[in-house]
Order: sequence, then C-alpha cells, then structure tokens
Amino acid sequence: MVVDRVIFKARGGKGGDGAISFRREKYIPRGGPDGGRGGEGGRVFLRASPYRETLRDLAFSPLYQAPSGEGGKGKKQEGKKGEDLVIEVPVGTQVFDNHTGELLADLIYPGMEVMVARGGKGGKGNVSFTSPDNRTPRVAQKGEEGEERELCLELKFLVDVGLVGLPNAGKSTFLSRLSNAKPLIAPYPFSTREPLLGMVGEEEEKFVLLDTPALIEGAYEGKGLGNRFLRHLERAHLILYLIDLSSPFSGINPEEDWKILREELRKYKSSLGDKPFLVVANKLDLPGARESWHRFKTILERENSEGWGISALSGEGMSELLERIREILKEEKGKEEATIEQEEIRDRDLSPIVYRFSSTYLEKLLREADRHPGEEEDFLNQELEKSGFKRYLLALKSSSIIEVGERKLVWKGKRLFLKPDE
Repeated sequence: MVVDRVIFKARGGKGGDGAISFRREKYIPRGGPDGGRGGEGGRVFLRASPYRETLRDLAFSPLYQAPSGEGGKGKKQEGKKGEDLVIEVPVGTQVFDNHTGELLADLIYPGMEVMVARGGKGGKGNVSFTSPDNRTPRVAQKGEEGEERELCLELKFLVDVGLVGLPNAGKSTFLSRLSNAKPLIAPYPFSTREPLLGMVGEEEEKFVLLDTPALIEGAYEGKGLGNRFLRHLERAHLILYLIDLSSPFSGINPEEDWKILREELRKYKSSLGDKPFLVVANKLDLPGARESWHRFKTILERENSEGWGISALSGEGMSELLERIREILKEEKGKEEATIEQEEIRDRDLSPIVYRFSSTYLEKLLREADRHPGEEEDFLNQELEKSGFKRYLLALKSSSIIEVGERKLVWKGKRLFLKPDE
C-alpha cells in the first residue's frame, strides 16, 4: 500500500540536569564545587533514502523522540550528549511544519538530511554558580526540554512521465505494455486505486512512468478517488492524457474527456496544465474507434495539440509513441542542462548543481548576518553549526550553489560562503 502523506510529532531529547557535587579528596578539605553540566539532548533528523519507497512505516507512530542527554558528573565532567535520531524517508519527500504550513525541506537527493527538532540544552552544574558571595552553591540547573514540532510529510514521486485518464481508459494495460509494472487489469472502473510506478527501457534510455488512479469530473472537489495523487505529477517532465475512444463512461466523446482531464489538472494546480503533454487515444482495436480517432485528431490539430492513436491491447502505435516520448524527454532534460550550463558559465570554478531552499529560518539568518559587516560569513557559519542545519549541507557536493530567495551562496564542503552579486 502506498502511503504518501503522514503527520507525526518529532521531539528532541531533554538536556541532562547539571550536577551538584563537591571535590572530596584526601588532604583537600575544602575542594569546592565541581558539578559538571548536563549533556545536550539528541536531535531528530530526516534522511532521504533510496531504499524507502513509501511513508507507510512512519504512519504507525504518533511521536518520534530522540534520547535525552546524560546528567552532569563530579570533577566538572559534562554529561554525554544524547544520540541523534535519524528517520529515513523516501527520496522526494517534502517536509512541512503542520501548524504553519512552512516548507522546511524538499529531500530530492539521496543522503540529504534536515534537522526537524533540536535537543534541549544541558543544565549547568553547581560549579557554574560559584561566586564571591557563595563559594559552596548547592544548586544546579535542570536540563531544557527538547524542541517539539508537528510535521506533515508528503511524498512526491520523482517520475519522468505521468499518465492520467478517466475510468476504464486502459491506463493499466498501457502501463503493463510499456513497463515492467504488473498492475491489476480489470474490465471495471477504478481498478487502479493507488499510484503505480513502472520502469521503461534500459540503461541510458530508461525512464520512470507513473500511472495515477482514474479521475472523474469534479475530482478536485474530492469526487471519486479525488485528486490527492496528482501531487506526484508535479515533478514529471511530460504528461500523457489517455483518452478512451469507445468508453461508455464518456458517452463516446473523446473531446469532452480531453476537456475534463485538462480542467481537473488545471484546477488542482495551474502549473500542471502548462507542462508538456501528449494526447494518447487508446483502443483503436475496437469497432468504430478509428472513425472516432480521425474526428478527434482533427480537433487536436485545430488546437495545436499533439495526438497519437494507439491500441495498448494489441500494441499498435506503441513503438512510435515510445520513440516520441523519448524525444520529448531528451528535449526537456536538455533545457534543464542548458540552465545549468548558463549557471556554470557565470561560475566556472563551481559545480553546476544548484540547490534551492525554501526556509524562513535561512532567510532570517541571512538578514541577521547582514548586520555584522565584515563578519557575515563567520556569523552565518557559527549559527548554522549551533542550529544543526550544517548537517543538512554536508550531503551536498562541494562548490554547490545554494539559493535562498534572491540570495545565492556557495557551499565549499565545510563552510558556506556568500556569493557576490553579479
């Protein structure tokens, strides 16, 4: 079962309590206080793992808590820090603060980590409370509670091609014909009830194809299976609209089906309607389908929309369509590479990889760094170290460009540098 959305709480470990202790050694009758500080509580991190395919494992626990720090000890010994709790999630997981809706991280690369809950600070031992007026303090500080945050995780599959259609359009047959996926194929609507992924081709020509559950008119309002699976199309380079040329559910009106599908995607998110697409008219093997296809093809040409007539059952037209899909994917990925090359021309000594962060925390930190002229980078890196955010950066390649709003920075493996304006 694909679980692509979960809500749970993450809580950092409690800081250890400071110790009340006095030095007691032979020949030292008045050794004084020597109670050490408590250790910091463990932090909670999310890590993108290529070995996780769903958020299902996280759906069974309402709370994930990191271990507490140890209490301080005598001889001014600081308690041991609580171990960090690292939770593995699928690559493509977006992390939101469930109360504010803020996007905390978009874990689109394997190994990327984000801290979602800080551990509490350890309490001071009694040695820290020594003063001229109180040489033998018998007080110590309690450790702080760890940060607690309610998170909403949403998985968006990293796919190349997304497949959408009305009930019984033949999407499962289409997916099984092109890919290695083994979907349920049945002569009734809504046989696909969750997203299905299939790998098409081999080596350099392979791509990932996603079959989403069937849409119906009003899906954006929650009708049928609703539109909650459409988020998985947002990262796709190409969308295939599969149209049934003989479906009784559509009143044998391909043009109307086409209109419904486009409208549902646009109502869900306007950017989906702007993605490159192909209209694929299916079931040419059935009586009357070819006449229906010729009429529909004329309408598509009038609208400057590219259409292909196929039979997923017999395989007619599938090889030509597959070749066209590969051409479009190559063009779209070439556009991405061109964007990267333009970035590389401006920064020849830098890696062409660009990472974007949507983080109010980083935006606020950069504004604070601007208030320290001449020491901006030192201040920035010190705060990143203290907050634990630097651990998130360690998964990135050295010399990567990082964008935060309109600002650009450079990660050099151990340190973040402010990138001068062009």
